[in-house]
Amino acid sequence: MHGFWKTWMQLWCWGVLAFGVVLTAAISPVLDGPARAFYDLVHWPLDRQSSFVETTRFTAGILGAVTIGWALTLLSAMAAAEHLPPAPASALWRGLSLATVIWFVVDSAASIAAGVPGNAISNTVFFAGFLVPIVGSGVLGGPVRQTAS
Repeated sequence: MHGFWKTWMQLWCWGVLAFGVVLTAAISPVLDGPARAFYDLVHWPLDRQSSFVETTRFTAGILGAVTIGWALTLLSAMAAAEHLPPAPASALWRGLSLATVIWFVVDSAASIAAGVPGNAISNTVFFAGFLVPIVGSGVLGGPVRQTAS
């Protein structure tokens, strides 16, 4: 991945990391404003009546830590892919893309089942931010061929 698409993906990863920081900061009542706003947004309408309660702090903090780890993993994978031949790099991107598709489907389905379709909408925007540079850059390449071991 090079040029415009690489920059897009790096910015996307840093945005994911920033979102993780917002969620992690929610463990502190002094710093939970942005997370409360997110919860209010996905529990539409914007009325400051979100389901963010004290017991949400722990879950938001843990989710934030996982989100930060995910962003850093993707940044590391991007850096590694640059040093791989095309076929292994394509296989790496396919694996990352499959993992992201699975996250999208499971998280969105869970959100809808829990009565929070607003989160599925935010997932769609988030997923599109990942998918556009993947498709646009061509990093998925052609079919991955298996070689004899």
